[in-house]
Amino acid sequence: MTTTDIKLSKDLEKGIHFSCLMCGTCCRGLDEGEVYLYDEDIKLLANHLNFKGFEGLKEFAKKYLKVINDSFLWKEPGAERKRTYRFKTLAFRFTGDDDHCHFLKDNMCSIHEARPFQCRCFPFWQMMISNRSNFTNYSKKCPGLRELKGNFYSKENIVEWARAERKLELNYFLKMKANGFDILKLYPFLPKQLLENGD
Repeated sequence: MTTTDIKLSKDLEKGIHFSCLMCGTCCRGLDEGEVYLYDEDIKLLANHLNFKGFEGLKEFAKKYLKVINDSFLWKEPGAERKRTYRFKTLAFRFTGDDDHCHFLKDNMCSIHEARPFQCRCFPFWQMMISNRSNFTNYSKKCPGLRELKGNFYSKENIVEWARAERKLELNYFLKMKANGFDILKLYPFLPKQLLENGD
């Protein structure tokens, strides 16, 4: 496996040890960013929580999702330069004073086996593995990244996670582009008030 399409920080070239120590920090929003959700995530989680059919998906969206702004840098075939496209996407709606995930119970993920890709992929997000500064900043908040113990992830494992993340993002972007960046064409079950309340 080559890494030519994924930039990898030199600190990760030999792989790292990492295990989640269940502190719950990354499950609390505040200023930590969003948990993006893709089609596969939504179907898996809605099914896991017993939200069935179109009406079930609508209820699931109303209870747990929000619409946010997103962007993607893309070079059209034959174009000279890349262009930034802006569009809407879905994310978890957090709750409570500490802006925590609905599924965080006693610092444990209550939907662990059906958790979204972004949660499963941590800490091997592209923006983390390609940028030493980002990795260092997250390490200050995450005890698992400070201790670097537990499961070993080789350079190839890390790149595989980042490549899977990129593929998800690209597929979503291409579907949105093919549908005129109308999120309702991809997710017709979304209640209109979610779009009205979006960023």
